[in-house]
Amino acid sequence: MSSRLPAGVPVLIQRWLPRLLILNLLLLGFYLAFDYQLTYHSDSAVKNLLAQEIVDTGQYFPHDWNYANGDLWVFYTQTWIVPLLYVHANGFVLHVMSDLCTAVLAIGAAWWLCAIMGQSRSARLLSLCVLTAGISQILAEHIYGQAAYGSMFYVAGFLIGSYWKLSHAQGRARWLWGAAVLLLLVQVFWSNPQRGLVFYLLPLLAAAATLYGLDWQAARQIGRRAPARQLWQAALAVLGMLLGTALHAWTMKHVNNDSGETLVWLSMADMARNLGGIVSGMMSLLDGVPLAGKPIMHPFSAYQAPRILIALLMLFLLPWALWKSFRTQQRGALLVVVFTAASTGLNLFIVGTTSVADMASPEASVRYLVPSLMLLLIIMSGVIVDRRSLATLPRVCGWTALLVLATSAPFTYFRPLTDNLDMPWQGPRLVTRDLRMINFLDSQGLKYGYSTFWNAGKHSVLSGQRIRIRQIITANGLPIPMRKLSSNRWYNPDAWQGPTFLLLSTEEKAQINMDVLTRLAGPSREMIFEGWHILVFADNIAAHLPDWDTRMAHKLEYPVTAVTPHLAGKLQGTPQALVAAPGEAGALQFGPFRTVTAGRYVVGFELETAGEGGNGAADYGWVDVVAAGGKVQAEQRITAVGRQRIALAFDTPKLLNQLEFRVVSSGKGQITVYGSDIERAPQEKH
Repeated sequence: MSSRLPAGVPVLIQRWLPRLLILNLLLLGFYLAFDYQLTYHSDSAVKNLLAQEIVDTGQYFPHDWNYANGDLWVFYTQTWIVPLLYVHANGFVLHVMSDLCTAVLAIGAAWWLCAIMGQSRSARLLSLCVLTAGISQILAEHIYGQAAYGSMFYVAGFLIGSYWKLSHAQGRARWLWGAAVLLLLVQVFWSNPQRGLVFYLLPLLAAAATLYGLDWQAARQIGRRAPARQLWQAALAVLGMLLGTALHAWTMKHVNNDSGETLVWLSMADMARNLGGIVSGMMSLLDGVPLAGKPIMHPFSAYQAPRILIALLMLFLLPWALWKSFRTQQRGALLVVVFTAASTGLNLFIVGTTSVADMASPEASVRYLVPSLMLLLIIMSGVIVDRRSLATLPRVCGWTALLVLATSAPFTYFRPLTDNLDMPWQGPRLVTRDLRMINFLDSQGLKYGYSTFWNAGKHSVLSGQRIRIRQIITANGLPIPMRKLSSNRWYNPDAWQGPTFLLLSTEEKAQINMDVLTRLAGPSREMIFEGWHILVFADNIAAHLPDWDTRMAHKLEYPVTAVTPHLAGKLQGTPQALVAAPGEAGALQFGPFRTVTAGRYVVGFELETAGEGGNGAADYGWVDVVAAGGKVQAEQRITAVGRQRIALAFDTPKLLNQLEFRVVSSGKGQITVYGSDIERAPQEKH
């Protein structure tokens, strides 16, 4: 350490860093096991639900599960839960066990990266103290709570470490470390090729190219050819990409995927807004954004004020430390530094210029930068502790900032609990509103129901799966399955035999057309508990609602009602129908945005035409069946006059989402639509 610091401070810091690390680890464990109950949510619950689906189906990639954006979750956070399901109920305890596994792997990866960089013991301990302190509630959530980006960090750490070991390995060790690099890259590209490219392969290739450039320069000075080892290792990395991508493509053919919105470039104005959002989001990650509305004279404000200054300081110190690190003579450190610079730059570019981030919530959108931020903190710790040539001002500023972050665990991990000190305990469980709801449902004998995403998954896990609540959305006044990150099996009528319920807030209940729901699913009795509306039905409503069972054992009918989506025409008559008068062109009917599994189907349209040009000569418009993205499955022009039924048959080799049955008027005559239906066609015998 530098002698420029006041006498005794370096020795004191060295003595207390191990104790601080132990304290942070204990507080981290408390946060995961107890405090996180107050902020637990359905995104975190997905790992438990997917693990349960794996065990229930015996398939590591369950065929009925709906993955999101092509993200296959290969050896991801759910993996640690799967074996535990054979010995313990699938509840919050298993979530904690999964998070502890992620924390151990992340801390181990950080220590290995510090060793590769040649950091001193004090620098390594400081790095771990900073990372285990959580720094902010948002960052602790991403690294340890939901743990998604903590997992991405440790995979990056193990990949860098394995690549570094491979660079020096000989004999049998070379094969072992080569296999480690290959398997890690196969895993990340199997999971998600786009993420694998941006977060792992391109940064690794940039680091490999830098090391090869140094080898080439050194060999040139002595008149020799540069060793090809880095080139072979880069080729191995590309092979991992190709194998992983091939596995991803093969697996995607056997599972369901919710592709979400297409990624697009932003306008210059939106790019400028995103850049501002990145700064705001980084300030939130570093706990530099005070709680709005909090009195300045509140005791917590005494801590929040310097955190704002520290966060601002870190926005300058992190890139400064990265720049300083490029001057290192240590090849291992250079490998980590170039990887970090490339990863940070690529993710900043994507977040700043594309629609991947929603800057309406900057603190959530900058989550893509979390793994890079963790790497930057490790690099900065090494620069501040081990660079003896640093001037006094940056060293003191760096030590101050890092020590504030390293000692932030009590404020980060206890903050949710301090806001709920009067909350009672039930054994190791905090009696939250969620737990009170679970206890109430238990007391009513309710075991299977449906609710919106943010209430479904977390209640299922917090109840230890005693009560299973499946996620829904409301469309056209009726509840329909939210299939993203859920299983189609959950919505089949035989998934549960007995009473079911809808758990809704007042606002969510107002979106339900109770008359239509009662006509389809039967009457319900309503209970109100702490502001929640619980509608209890005599049996499983999945057997009665039209868009639920993807197996489609019976014909499903969609008569025209007041909530039928349309852009043209008016609702008339009894039974109700949509009528487009001559001269009125447009979509007379669309929807119902349902999902069907692989198979052959027939969609029927009940309609009536009138006007000029009968006897097949007129062009009244057309009917078609389209899936997500506007892909047409079948279509036919409407040319006949009078009451008619048009049937369109189509085959699909895979699950189709957002299926619509459309009637479009050309405006050349009058069209009346009474409804549509769909049924699975019998398999043809060969």
